[in-house]
Amino acid sequence: MVLIEDSSWEPIKETDKQQFCVEMMKRLHIQRKNEQFCDVVLEVCNGEDQARFNAHRVVLCAGSPFFYSALNNDMRESKEGLIRLEDMSKVAIEELLDYLYTGHVDVTQDNAFDLFKIADFLVIPSLKEISSKFIIQTLSSSNCLMVYYLAVNYRCIELQEKARDFIFANFASVVEHEDFLNLTLSEVEKWISSDEISVRGEEDVFQAIVKWAEQNGDGELEKFFELFRHVRLIYLSRNYVLNEILPHPMVTDDKACTAFVLDAMKEVSSGCEECFFAQAPRNCLKTTEDCLVVSGIRERTLCYLPAENKWYEVAEKTKSTSYFYACASHGKLYISERPGLDHRMDRFDPVVNSWAPVMCYSGLTSHQDAAAVVNFQGFLYVIGGYKGVETVSCVHKYNPETNLWQEVAPMNVSRGQVCAVADKDTIYAVGGSADDQILDVVERFDSKMNSWCRVASMLEKKLLPCVAILNARVFLFGGFTSTHPIHASSSIEMYDPTSNMWTAIQGISAPTRFFSVTSFKGSVYVIGNWTQESPGSFLRIYDVEKNEWKHCSSVPVVSCGVALTPLRIPRDILSTCKVVT
Repeated sequence: MVLIEDSSWEPIKETDKQQFCVEMMKRLHIQRKNEQFCDVVLEVCNGEDQARFNAHRVVLCAGSPFFYSALNNDMRESKEGLIRLEDMSKVAIEELLDYLYTGHVDVTQDNAFDLFKIADFLVIPSLKEISSKFIIQTLSSSNCLMVYYLAVNYRCIELQEKARDFIFANFASVVEHEDFLNLTLSEVEKWISSDEISVRGEEDVFQAIVKWAEQNGDGELEKFFELFRHVRLIYLSRNYVLNEILPHPMVTDDKACTAFVLDAMKEVSSGCEECFFAQAPRNCLKTTEDCLVVSGIRERTLCYLPAENKWYEVAEKTKSTSYFYACASHGKLYISERPGLDHRMDRFDPVVNSWAPVMCYSGLTSHQDAAAVVNFQGFLYVIGGYKGVETVSCVHKYNPETNLWQEVAPMNVSRGQVCAVADKDTIYAVGGSADDQILDVVERFDSKMNSWCRVASMLEKKLLPCVAILNARVFLFGGFTSTHPIHASSSIEMYDPTSNMWTAIQGISAPTRFFSVTSFKGSVYVIGNWTQESPGSFLRIYDVEKNEWKHCSSVPVVSCGVALTPLRIPRDILSTCKVVT
């Protein structure tokens, strides 16, 4: 033992309260070093790293609830004044005692983790926080995963959050280190499924899981699909999918992986926006916003951004008209004009924020007024309508990529003022009129057989109903039950294809008149008049599971002849648009 110069026999002359306390602890620290008045021994038993340290019971009990509990009962440690600390280094215990006596410790890369663990074990939160802050300052791509799981195990929320954020921000470099390759499958899955990871593209995610699977051998290759399904293939280029992913042995050797790739390619080629709404890009790759575009009042086109609950005004149309039907395909919005005009179709391109006319369909064998228009598997289908005063059953298909039209199988029932809705598997043509009679007819299109078949009729005969499809179920809102005089229905019906039945939805106050509906991210958005006195119409959300309405922004939108369609709009375009207040 090396004695330290001891002046504790001299009286304390400090009058400042804080300095008095500092001097008192300083003298106790000197006495510990000189083994004076010590009544407790801490024994380190860590293999060859063994040592004994003398200390004062009162200091240990005051500084640590662990020591207080151990030395303040009838157990052997209290009676013998001996506490054995296993799996702790003598250097770390010496630094711990220095901290308890002086309130100061030099945290370094060599001792930070030992002090952190000891502080947690001995319940010394101040030392744990000091060590944690030092560790945060030394986070790197090579140690951040180890730090994260250390923080999880030792219940240190701040350290856990800082390490997690570091991993997210540096994910592309983190996966290059051994700690990532040593993760379990569930741990890898947690990281790659997150929206927050920062990558240059989904290519980085695919390459990361391949590297992990190769490192972990054949035992984990069978579970490769559990990771592969988190690669957001719809945001990869077609060339990369065809040339890099599909031919990869881990993909070709697994039927589930191959099917997953082909399904994703099919969804993208269908031109339907729903696949992008269902699976958003990683936050770092997000350049667009998921919006609802509303068109139909003079030249104005409005855009509602649910994430912000705001309305924007995008490019004006080239013509001041009302519209009945709209749908999105391959990232663009197509709108067909109301009956009796020039049968033209207009296209809105959100990338350049402008409208342009599209090849009209009036030159076809049987041009159609008051026809339904719907996007199905990448094509625009124009369904039914009128030729002159006669209703038609014909259906035409437009390919936006080739700008060509072709005729497909006609409906079984000729009708105009029909409404259509589609998901990735089928089209429904609902309601309409023929020979001055309003119909309750519903037909379903089978693309594989290129044929239409009748399904259960609606509960009410209606023309121009508003229809949305969600989880294969068809929801019908409003429509007109008579035209002379005009009578708008406020009823809501639901069709279940598994039972081939329509049921009325009761117990909810419906708008006095519906104008347009669409499904969007698991809910149905509705534009309608909500009171007889309302000067305009408003947007609401219908929760199909809870059978209740939710309010959106109170900004009034448009009146009859409105189209409501989901669309992705670039953020830089929205930043230039006027906010409607």
